[in-house]
Amino acid sequence: GDKALSRGRRGLLGCRNWRIAGVFGSSFQEISYTAPLSAPLENDAFHRPGEGDWRVIVFPGTPCNKLLFTRLLWTAPADLDMVVLSRPGFGRGQAQVYPDFDEQVAAAKPFLPGGAFGDKKIVTLGVSYGGELALKTALDFPEAVKGVVTVAALIDEPHDYALELEKLGDVEGIQQYVPNRWLKVRKEIAGRRAQIGPLLDRAATIEAPVEVIHGDFDAIVPKSNAQKLMRVLPKERAELEIIPGGTHYLELQYPRRLHKAIGRVIERAEGR
Repeated sequence: GDKALSRGRRGLLGCRNWRIAGVFGSSFQEISYTAPLSAPLENDAFHRPGEGDWRVIVFPGTPCNKLLFTRLLWTAPADLDMVVLSRPGFGRGQAQVYPDFDEQVAAAKPFLPGGAFGDKKIVTLGVSYGGELALKTALDFPEAVKGVVTVAALIDEPHDYALELEKLGDVEGIQQYVPNRWLKVRKEIAGRRAQIGPLLDRAATIEAPVEVIHGDFDAIVPKSNAQKLMRVLPKERAELEIIPGGTHYLELQYPRRLHKAIGRVIERAEGR
């Protein structure tokens, strides 16, 4: 506890600040921390501190690239504490792949109440593959997670041509030329297929309000994934928004629409 807190503070003090002066009003920091996986992992994240009661933990998709979330951080309300994780396997210097959902969720534990980064009420936000992790975190830690936003969540399967690209890694003679980053993607996509069914079976028990966001021009994950998710979530807790012209990268395209969705789940969690 004390050691983790000290490490977290060192990460906050010794990290890199990001800001575009005169364009965006908020800066964020790249921090390092120890993620309590089955074998502890030195991991990194972007952190945009906020003075309010709420923290948003963001799970990126695959391949994980937290730089895609800079607009989401820069446009965040001033009182909202924002964390964008480097998911295990995609942090700095991490060669191993972590296809197990439990290991991925463990990377968020230091930012939950009782963790090294202080106690705040939590909203999880997951994009694509990360949408599954946002839901699982809420199911595993119902006392901590008060709301969920899924964005272009990969609940079923991607478009057919995306599946064909995935299969290219199996073509004889190609494996040696496939980048390790893409091999990790393939292992994550394959590994999720055995885990998504049990996760969806649990989804009907979720206690937190959920906002399901999907673009109708998503060229990677069809919007039918959002509709499938809505069928398994409790009707009284889930809301669906299909964004006209929205692509797979809504965090870049419409970051303020995602902040509005975060605001709605907070309002619902607070009974407003």
